[in-house]
Amino acid sequence: MRHSLLAAASVLAILTAPSLALAQEQGGEIRVGQRVSGETTEQGRDYLLTLGAGEGFEAIMRSDDIDSVLELYGPDSDGEALARDDDGLNDGLNSRLRFVAPAAGQYRLRALALVEEGPFELSVQRWRPAAFRSTNLTLGRSVSSALNNRSPEDADGQRFQQFRIDLAAGQRISIRAESDDFDTVASIGNENFGMFEELARNDDGPDMGLNSLLNFSAPKAGTYAIRVASVSEGAGRFTLVAQEAEPLAEPIAFVIGESVEGRLNDKTPVGLGDVRADRYALQAEAGKAYEISVVSNDFDSYLAVYDAEGQEVASDDDSGGELNASTVFVPSVSGTYVVEARGLSNIEGAYTLSIEEVAAPPAPVELNIGQEVEGELTDDDARLSGSQRYDAYRFTGTEGQRLQITLISSEFDAVLEVSKADGSFSAIATDDDGMGQGTDSRLMFDVPADGDYIVRAQSFGEGRGSYELRLTDRGPEPKPGSLLIGSTVRGSLSENDNTTTDGPMSSGGYYDDYVFNARKDEKLRFILVAPKFDAVVMVGQATGSGHNWMKQDDDGLSDTHSRLIWTAPRDGEYVVRVTSFGANSTGDYSLIVERQP
Repeated sequence: MRHSLLAAASVLAILTAPSLALAQEQGGEIRVGQRVSGETTEQGRDYLLTLGAGEGFEAIMRSDDIDSVLELYGPDSDGEALARDDDGLNDGLNSRLRFVAPAAGQYRLRALALVEEGPFELSVQRWRPAAFRSTNLTLGRSVSSALNNRSPEDADGQRFQQFRIDLAAGQRISIRAESDDFDTVASIGNENFGMFEELARNDDGPDMGLNSLLNFSAPKAGTYAIRVASVSEGAGRFTLVAQEAEPLAEPIAFVIGESVEGRLNDKTPVGLGDVRADRYALQAEAGKAYEISVVSNDFDSYLAVYDAEGQEVASDDDSGGELNASTVFVPSVSGTYVVEARGLSNIEGAYTLSIEEVAAPPAPVELNIGQEVEGELTDDDARLSGSQRYDAYRFTGTEGQRLQITLISSEFDAVLEVSKADGSFSAIATDDDGMGQGTDSRLMFDVPADGDYIVRAQSFGEGRGSYELRLTDRGPEPKPGSLLIGSTVRGSLSENDNTTTDGPMSSGGYYDDYVFNARKDEKLRFILVAPKFDAVVMVGQATGSGHNWMKQDDDGLSDTHSRLIWTAPRDGEYVVRVTSFGANSTGDYSLIVERQP
């Protein structure tokens, strides 16, 4: 964390931000056809926009001072944005967001700054998606088409071709998109007022190379839209065919507590995972725990559990040791579930499936932010699989809160997972060796929405033993400081700093950023001295999706100190980053920035 700057003839402005606990700043109401001016805050500034069903708009956010970002939240938002745009206007760092309201109501349009806060202008105009032609698709009949510069574009600027097909409720079809010219992506969904709501997609189907194979079951009767696009910006000819999919095999009755021997072969029907699978019916009760294992000496086994609607609720690949699959499933609702025993691709071979009821996991232990607890993994703890054990803790977070969770043990390889507390456990964040030294875990978790969360302290394999778990609030996100060429910055890396996730140094080390202005062909020297960590200095420019790092140095001055000589390619604002080679290093540093002849 930056804490001071001493320079003979320069000033470093260290920007501070209000607490994340403050309420969202309100900008008032905005109407279609209106233009307003404002200034962003760290949490953004919200404008209320009332829309009718099918009413579309285009919001444009401009600023000469900030990298603007627009987000849209619905009338019943649970913290997830309906739409987001960073640099969609394609003229610098200005944003453009286009949207058609699926339902009438009051929406929240949020104006944000990607880095530093500042003034902006926001305008909202009426907008409708450009009309395009959808080709009717008949089951079993192949069609030939092409992607080119005349193909329609979606809201993200991706070219596509769209087809329509009528399906009955529960009807299951197989969609194949093949091309010798580009890597295809096939998707199916609903078109609502010209906007596409994706329900399923596939990039590279099993044994299909770069072609797509998508199996889909219609949740209700109606007309569905199928889109074919390219993974990148590819173009060319393609063929598309939709046909009745192989019927799903009726699940085989299974008695809990027993084992069955099975074999996959070329006559095994395809399951919900789009590969050959044997399907078994599991009558499960809410709150009870069921250990499911698929063991094979012939192939890398995989298992998946589906609910009555065909939604995957649990899966595993190698938790059973070697290449065997094993998981403990705790349903939140009683009913009939389907367990698919399969491989990662269309494979043949024998396997053994076993399902047994095990002790239900205890209620999670309450964990307060700022608290450190000591625990121990034993054979009596909740089962993650046949060999793995875990302890669960519950904590409460607020949207945008920056948390750090550490799990330290000298006796096992520590792993952390976080899930929302409602429903079955489904990890939304995980870490294995994030401490960057040994096998301890450190998970940086930005809370996505207000609510309760579960963190699991577990081992990577069969490990048992004592551990320390710590949950800390990292405070508001540090903002880049600013510096003048010819100055010396003295700062410190700490656990409250951001961590590297992009560029050549993406090992999770703490970092401080500083912005500066340089002229074209100006030659600069950066010297970074850090007595307590292996110093790394990087220079580049901020972009809409992160940074474009142009040059870096690790040990250019000595074994652990850095020296970087760099020439600015153009006039503009640049970023110099101070970070460490290791992922968990902290300590004081000095950064000198000098002009070179």
